[in-house]
Amino acid sequence: MHNDQLFSFTDFKKANNDPATSGIDYVQAVYATTPLHFDFLLHYAQLMSPAIEIVDDRAFIGELFDANRYLDLIKTTQDMDRTQYWMNLLEITGLFDNLTTEQAIALAQIISQCWNSNLLTKHGNSCGEARYICDTDSGEVFVTIARWSLADTEEQ
Repeated sequence: MHNDQLFSFTDFKKANNDPATSGIDYVQAVYATTPLHFDFLLHYAQLMSPAIEIVDDRAFIGELFDANRYLDLIKTTQDMDRTQYWMNLLEITGLFDNLTTEQAIALAQIISQCWNSNLLTKHGNSCGEARYICDTDSGEVFVTIARWSLADTEEQ
C-alpha cells in the first residue's frame, strides 16, 4: 500500500487473498504505511469514548463543554434539555468533510452507540442519550446527547 493511493478495506482483503484478514489487520496496515502522529490515535479514540461531565444531572462531552457557553444557553433557551442538546451537538459531516451522507450516517451510528455505552456504564441512562440526526435537506449528519427528542429533526 502506498501513501499516495486510497486503499479500502475491500481492496486490502483482495490484496491479501486471505478470508481471515480482519479490520484490525487493515488498521495496522494503514497505520504502518500512513504518517499519523500518536496524538491523532488518542484523539480519535476519545471521539469514540469521550470523557463525560455531568452538570445539573445532564451528560456533556467534556471537550465540547464550555461553562460560559453553558450559562449563555441556559439564559437564552430557559431550557436545560435544549442546552444539553446544543452543547453536545457535533457535526460529523463537518468533522470529516469528504464523507457521503451515507458514510457519515454509518460513522455517526457507531459514535452514538459508543457514547451510549460510555453513558450507561459510567452514569446510567438518566443523564441523556446519544443519537445521530440526519438533516435530509442539507445532507448534514450530527451526533448529540440529549434527554428529549426534537420533533422537527429526523432522528434515526
